[in-house]
Parts: sequence; structure tokens; C-alpha cells
Amino acid sequence: MQGDTAEREGISRREFTDFRQEMRDYMAAQTSLMSQMVELQTKHINLESRVDRNERDLEEMEKRIRPLESNQNGSAAATKYNRDLIWLMLSFIVGLAAYALKR
Repeated sequence: MQGDTAEREGISRREFTDFRQEMRDYMAAQTSLMSQMVELQTKHINLESRVDRNERDLEEMEKRIRPLESNQNGSAAATKYNRDLIWLMLSFIVGLAAYALKR
């Protein structure tokens, strides 16, 4: 009965079989493309999480490096105190030497 209806509408059995095979090929291609898309999406998510981890690691490293850099620049309180103490001692010694020479 179905073949009779198809033949009445002008579609031969061969055309229907070809169409059905073409649809199967397209569905297989679409399935393959969907699989590739899921794979790419997974890779994208993995890359995003890796970039986020790298940014966090970089921020943590910067937090640890900043105090070290400030200590090297002499901006730490202990370094300033030591520098001021050295200048005070030098000026005291120079003052004593000047006083000794005037006397």
C-alpha cells in the first residue's frame, strides 16, 4: 500500500531508497560533526581551566615576590632603621673627630 501511494505521487521505489540512504549519510555526518563539537568544547573548557589556574599561580607568585623586591629596594622598615643607624653612627664619629682636631 505504501509503495502504491509513493508511485501515485510520482516517487519511485529507487528514488525513495536513494533518498533514505542520502538521509542516513547526512545523519552520520551530523553525528560525526556533533562528536567533534563535543570534543572541541571539552578541549576549550580544559584550556580555560588551565588558563585560570595559571593566572592564580601567577598572582600567588607576584604576592610572594613583591615583599622580596621591596626588601631589595631598601624600602623595608628594618632596612630603613639600619640605614639611619649607620648614618647616625657615622655623623657621631665625624663629630668626635672634628672635636678632637679642634682641640
